[in-house]
Amino acid sequence: MPDGEPQLTSTTRAVRNLLYNRGRGEQPRPLPVLVFLGPVGAGKTHAMKTLSRDCGAGVVHAFFDFDRLHVDGHDRPAPVTVEVLAQLAFWLSCKWRARRSVQFARFALGMVAVNTPLDGLSREQAEDRMLRAIREFAQRLRIADITNRIISPLADVMMSQTDFIGDSMADTIKKVLPDLVRTVTRKRLGHAMRFHASVDNADGANPIGALIKLNRSDTAAKTDWLVDAFLADVRADYLRTANPDLYNQCTCENPANPRHLHNWVLLLDNMDHPAGGTFVSDLLAARERHLQRKPDDHDPLLVVGTAGQWDRKWEKDWRPPWQAEPDHREPVPVCRAAAYELWLGTAADEHRRSRYYPVLLEPLTIDETARTLGVTRHDQVSEFTHRASGGLPAAVRAVAPLVQAAKPASGARDVLGPGESAPDPNPWRTRLAEVWRPRPTPDGPPTGTDELISAASFATAPWLVPANAMSLVTHSRLGQILTELRTSLWVTAPVDGGATANYAQLHPWLAGTLVSALTERTPAQGLPSYTDQFTALLEDPDTAQDPVRTAYCRLALGQFGVVVSDFTATFDTEPHLEWTNRLRLVTQAPDNLPLTSSGAALYDELVKRHIDAVPPEREAIGNIVTRLVIATWLAANPVAMPDSELRDVITDAYQALRRLSRRPDVGDLYG
Repeated sequence: MPDGEPQLTSTTRAVRNLLYNRGRGEQPRPLPVLVFLGPVGAGKTHAMKTLSRDCGAGVVHAFFDFDRLHVDGHDRPAPVTVEVLAQLAFWLSCKWRARRSVQFARFALGMVAVNTPLDGLSREQAEDRMLRAIREFAQRLRIADITNRIISPLADVMMSQTDFIGDSMADTIKKVLPDLVRTVTRKRLGHAMRFHASVDNADGANPIGALIKLNRSDTAAKTDWLVDAFLADVRADYLRTANPDLYNQCTCENPANPRHLHNWVLLLDNMDHPAGGTFVSDLLAARERHLQRKPDDHDPLLVVGTAGQWDRKWEKDWRPPWQAEPDHREPVPVCRAAAYELWLGTAADEHRRSRYYPVLLEPLTIDETARTLGVTRHDQVSEFTHRASGGLPAAVRAVAPLVQAAKPASGARDVLGPGESAPDPNPWRTRLAEVWRPRPTPDGPPTGTDELISAASFATAPWLVPANAMSLVTHSRLGQILTELRTSLWVTAPVDGGATANYAQLHPWLAGTLVSALTERTPAQGLPSYTDQFTALLEDPDTAQDPVRTAYCRLALGQFGVVVSDFTATFDTEPHLEWTNRLRLVTQAPDNLPLTSSGAALYDELVKRHIDAVPPEREAIGNIVTRLVIATWLAANPVAMPDSELRDVITDAYQALRRLSRRPDVGDLYG
């Protein structure tokens, strides 16, 4: 397992009962497009590679990465649907151990027909040219001859047909079509000819006439026709390769009948790229066209994709991860809870069932984090790394060398900051650039790094990130920024209730990185500072009307005296559970205190400063609340090492408050 990557036990489990197609003699089951969701760094590509490795030789599968468009800093032309199909057909038709070869006869014949030059020819001349192309196709020439006599001329023709196929398609055809042609038998060629004659757009023409119609169709019609051909080849050929390999242990969930068939699998990494979305839409449209003709004839092709962006077309059936309020839609499950039966039950009417099945990749557990670091789960660096990273695999990889080399002390606050001889004077901005992938939105241009950092005070405020937030904060483009954070899957609703039950939360790694980058700003940069932005949030009219939000902002600005006075005054005037929940929420506020001082040292300094400033005759409860608020605030810092001294202070303070309480619900006072 690569450092910081999940073992994906639950991820694999989510796929196993989708790999099982059916028993012998049973109809194929309907299948969704399974989409693994997670922000940048969540391990989505690792999930795809793990699944590909798990499929091995026992399950026919193919892998395509839509992010291959960006290589060495250069953008390649986005692949069109037909180019992706050609690549996938090539990999699906490779020589599988102990299995017959897969033949994409219909698709290969369609590609030959589409790219046979017929411009300027009469009907008779076009038929003659198409017949010659098919005869050459049927001869199954040696691979070199196929390349020289058929494929290269086709590629040259395709170069001029940029309205249908991009420039990169010519290279793809030269690489993959020869093997596709070579696997086709004469018998399969006959089936392919009859298929093309049966297509609706063929209008009843004979096979040669149908292929000429395909050649002369517009771009959209050609794409639909070739996708139909691809899926027809899958349905026709999968039985020859779908039996579990007797020499390999089958891992799919099939407790009832060991004699069963496996679906074929398409693994589409970075499916949220525009080309990926177009490809899947074309594939699903072809499925629908076939089911309209044969309602029970589902194709045995499981599509598994990854996405770092939420797609609004899923919202009809699935509730987005950042929305906690129950409604008629299914919540997006995490991998450990995902099952075929859950997807099957998303709608009573089979024709209204969602075609997509989004599931969330789970963060690393503290045990997985500890194994990555090479320590036990009880080591404080495990707790620190897990809390700071939020279980994000990429963040664990970033933190691991720092805690392994430095062996930070309890309460240290400079673990992730620049050291005295650090090569990067602002590591927070660097880390932000690694995980923030801005994309244009319908509401405006993408959010740049500096703009996102400037919005840190607003974006990390827990009352602003829920989807139904009603706060009207005065900040340029705040709505667009929060929308980008949600759709980029950096915001999730809580699942455990408690103090933040009504608040969705920004991911800990991104939140900590944003606030830390904001604190590192200097006046020379000419950009809003930490104090500027939290003051703006405090002075916003909407914040001023809410005492909890006001206390949060004051604490972020170090004005803890006012916060302590408020919690002291309300200690016995409201239920203790509400009081402690409010305290936990307020003390989530960040700070810009020196990183060079430990948490315990800052605690001593702040407590002394506050107690020296209050009247000596103040009641004892005031001193206790002072210690509790300051200790809880400093201990909550996600980028500071755990501090046993602060924990002891918090425990002792709650014990003292239970003794002083005049309310009957002292059992709700706990740290």
